Amino acid sequence: MSKKISFFNSFLIKIIFVLGLFMALNMTLNRVAAQNNPDEKLAIQYFQDKEYEKARELFEKIFDKKQDSYIYFYYYRTLLELKDYKALEKVVKKQQKAFPTLQRYAVDLGYVYELSGNMKDAIEIYDETVKNVPNNENGYRELYNVFLSFAKRDYAELVLMKGRRQLNDNKLFSKELTTLYQQLNLTDKIIEEALNLIQDNDEKYLPTAQEIIQNLLMDDADNQNHITVKNALKKAVQNKPDNFCYLKLYYWISLLNKDFFDALNIARSVDRRGKNPGEVLFDFSLIAKENRAYDYAIEALQEILKKDPNSPIYTTAQFELLNVKYLLLTSTSPVKMDDALALERDFKKIIDEFGIHSGTMEWTRQYAHLLAFYTQKSDEAIALLNKAITNAVKDNKEKAIYKVDLADILLHTNQIWDATLLYSQVDKDFPNDSIGQLAKFKNAKLSFYIGEFAWAVSQLDVLRAATSKLISNDAMYLSFIISDNEEDEEETNEEDTTALLFSDNQTHNLALRYFAKADFMIFQNNDVEALKYLDSIYYFSPLSKLADDVLYQRAQIATRQKDYFSAEKYYKEIITSYSTDILGDDALYKLAELYEFYLKNTPEAMTYYQKLLKEYPGSLYVIDARKRFRYLRGDVLN
Repeated sequence: MSKKISFFNSFLIKIIFVLGLFMALNMTLNRVAAQNNPDEKLAIQYFQDKEYEKARELFEKIFDKKQDSYIYFYYYRTLLELKDYKALEKVVKKQQKAFPTLQRYAVDLGYVYELSGNMKDAIEIYDETVKNVPNNENGYRELYNVFLSFAKRDYAELVLMKGRRQLNDNKLFSKELTTLYQQLNLTDKIIEEALNLIQDNDEKYLPTAQEIIQNLLMDDADNQNHITVKNALKKAVQNKPDNFCYLKLYYWISLLNKDFFDALNIARSVDRRGKNPGEVLFDFSLIAKENRAYDYAIEALQEILKKDPNSPIYTTAQFELLNVKYLLLTSTSPVKMDDALALERDFKKIIDEFGIHSGTMEWTRQYAHLLAFYTQKSDEAIALLNKAITNAVKDNKEKAIYKVDLADILLHTNQIWDATLLYSQVDKDFPNDSIGQLAKFKNAKLSFYIGEFAWAVSQLDVLRAATSKLISNDAMYLSFIISDNEEDEEETNEEDTTALLFSDNQTHNLALRYFAKADFMIFQNNDVEALKYLDSIYYFSPLSKLADDVLYQRAQIATRQKDYFSAEKYYKEIITSYSTDILGDDALYKLAELYEFYLKNTPEAMTYYQKLLKEYPGSLYVIDARKRFRYLRGDVLN
């Protein structure tokens, strides 16, 4: 007997499914027919123009001849607008008789009773419809959508929960339920749905749980949803400490909101349980570094180095720790000498242990830069780079890279002609390579520093066609600064050029010269002197065209000095007063970074990244801005 019932139910489901397909096809065909039928077309036009009486007359005639769902929809809506509930009852019952298996029309009738004040009959119909819903996913979803279309959210939820029970799957309809709970602003229930998906530690549901939480946090200006989610996850992790999915979701949420303290603790916990110790902590360090949370990245890497030195990741962590410490030091102004000397010792230990070769090139270069620019040991830096150049016997490009670094140090120590000679050598040896173009740009900038503006422009104009967009963009910007601010003057005697940078007796191009000196001071990591020259531009040339450039340099210095609110003010002044100038997109991008990394204001950061994408679609920063925007939205972490 039970087999016969089962067969009958299966057969009935198939019939309903086929009828549903037939109805959908029928509605589509009738829609096309309506476009070709003058009366139907006119009736729909009356409805759209809100001439409901005229529409009613035509729909009544059409509906008497055929009860298709397309005409019924417009006729039903027309009568609703006219509040003719008696006529509506007849129309719905007629449609029900034509299509007795479709749930839509029963709910339509209940809604008519409700609007006419007959709530008892309406509730009876709603309850009966829920009771008799076909026991399959499509049936429950169809009735859910019907109730939702009438804003009957309580019945919509009731249908889905019944579906879960009857189909014995408590993970069914999670997206539908979270959509419903979002409309009702039921944050706790949304979180409950996300956690329900992964309560049995099934990782295949983790992306869906993340998506649910991500949508919840999308509009969270006061951060309250994040706090609620975080507390719920804490409780879940405490109750089920062996549930890896809970931990991973908690980790993801912490990273999304840049709670690196919590994220590091979770990374430790996950790392202890993993098969490859250190890997999760190392991945965390890379994310923290990318988000300029250098202290947390350093802590994670130091923890890896306390583990087994034979670990496959141990050596990589050693070198990455140097990278992060170097980034932390060089992004700060002024630098404490004790910190610089401590990092110097760390570099020396690594270079002495692993030697100078192509595999340690990045760290050799950082070490040399640290020696020359931060611990004032230029002679040691020069000797280190000369040794590196000698060792790079088989790779001319590697030699060229070291030569550019060496030229930087020679320029730093005011050995201008030796520096320009090295830049020129690399430019000549690699004219079509990025390293050759970088050398040419640095040589042009050297000319800018010493006041040879015409020569600098001639080199910069060549670089506008550089293969590297970054070099091309920088060259165009510097050329624009010079061309826009240079005054006519006599040629300077070649013998006097070395003194130009350090002389205060130049009267021509005064604002431009001070700007060049400030730029050179920044190159030398002397932000205090740089600010003095930038102040002098306002004092001696109050009408200078360099106003936005000065603001930009001030903002950069303020950021290094951790004076973030001053940096914010300078960037906003550029955006407000000079948005159409060359630094408009730069200021927008840097302001977005300031909000993201330093002021910890994610909504503002997203606003300015998005503003850049909309207002400067051709900007060099578009790719990075889109990446950061998506990261903050949670896309990357998914």
